[in-house]
Amino acid sequence: MKLSSRNIDIIPLSLNDLRLFIKSRGKYEEKQNLKISGEGLADAYKEELNEVIEQTPDAWGNNCSDYLFYTLWVLVHKQQKAIVGQFTFNGKPNENGEVEVFFSIEKPHRQKGYATEVMKTILDWASQNNTVKVVLVEADLKNKAAMASLKKLGFRKLEQNDERSNVEPTKYYKRIKCEPVIEELDFD
Repeated sequence: MKLSSRNIDIIPLSLNDLRLFIKSRGKYEEKQNLKISGEGLADAYKEELNEVIEQTPDAWGNNCSDYLFYTLWVLVHKQQKAIVGQFTFNGKPNENGEVEVFFSIEKPHRQKGYATEVMKTILDWASQNNTVKVVLVEADLKNKAAMASLKKLGFRKLEQNDERSNVEPTKYYKRIKCEPVIEELDFD
């Protein structure tokens, strides 16, 4: 399975590919005939991904698509045959249908519109999934490109519930499915 936008293939890594990517991004790039970047994952992120694999063994079964919410998705530029970024969900949607996305475009590929292009494709795909109703994203308020992208995509600031905090909210949401409002009718 893969998603495609105009310029980018959005590829969820299988369990074997994820393990290879964690071990050596270069080996993964070589296996996929991609441009070798010389980049790798931070050790803390490698540990986090290995923990996810360990804690979600049922998600990686042959007939299960749950892994899509736990794996790393790589963003591959179609023409350049190079990884330009990655994203992951923070697990399956909760009981309210909310799922958080963590997203990163690598420095040489920023401010080219890839984040907006890819996120639109992800939102379109998520809207076809019966369990996803709201997509959440955390973004740095100082990142003007991210703020512009989120605004263009229709994300809204998530209001803080903690009145004691004077920190500006940094989470944004986009509702992709609305539950029909069912009102009780009063028959006399």
